[in-house]
Amino acid sequence: MLKLYGFAVSNYFNMVKHAMLYKGLMFDEITTFPGADSAYITKSPMGKVPCIETEQGCLAETSVILSYLEAAYPEKPLYPADAFQRAKVNEIMKVAELYIELPARRLFPEVLAGKVVSDDIKAESRETLTKGCKALAALIQLPESPYVAGDSMSMADIVLRYALIPAGMCAHAIYQWDLVAEVPGLAQWSKRMAGQDISQQLDKANQEGMAAFLQAMKSK
Repeated sequence: MLKLYGFAVSNYFNMVKHAMLYKGLMFDEITTFPGADSAYITKSPMGKVPCIETEQGCLAETSVILSYLEAAYPEKPLYPADAFQRAKVNEIMKVAELYIELPARRLFPEVLAGKVVSDDIKAESRETLTKGCKALAALIQLPESPYVAGDSMSMADIVLRYALIPAGMCAHAIYQWDLVAEVPGLAQWSKRMAGQDISQQLDKANQEGMAAFLQAMKSK
C-alpha cells in the first residue's frame, strides 16, 4: 500500500492528498514534519514534505509525485489526453507554484510567526503576486468553463486551490488585498472547489492542526 508522509497544514501535502483521494487510492498517512529524523531523510533527501512511499521506493517533490500518480493510476485522469492541453495544465500549475505560492511564502514569518518581514520583501512579493494574477487571468478558462483548464477538473485545479489558500491569507494580512478578486471567475471557482467533499475533508484537518502548527512556528 502507498504511504503518504506530511502534515495537514502543509498546502503541498494537501495537493498530493487531494489527488490521491480523487483517484480513489488506498494509502497510509504518516504525520511527518519537514527536516525530520535521519530515517526520513532516506525517503525525502531534502527532508521536505510531502513524500510518498511506493513498492518501488520513495518519491519527494510535489510536482514529481503528482506526475507519478497520474502515470501510475490513470483510471481517473487529472490530465487531458491531448499533449498540448496537458502542457497547458502544467503551465497553470507552474504559474501557481512560482508566482502565487512562492512569493506569498516569503511573507510567512510575519503572518504565521509574528516576525517582521522587510518592506523590500513585501514590495517584491506583491509585484510578483500581481504578475502571477495577470498570468493566471491570461491562462485559465474561467469564467467560461467551470474549471481552470476546461470542462473537467484537472491537476491544475488542485494545485491552484492549495497555492491560493496561503497566498490569499498572506495577501489579506499584509496588503489587505483580496487576491482571488484579481482574476475573473476565480472567486466563483474557489467556492466550487471548496464545496467538494475532499476539499472539506482536507480543510477540516487543516483547521484542526493549525493551532499546534502556529505555536511551533512561533517557537522557532
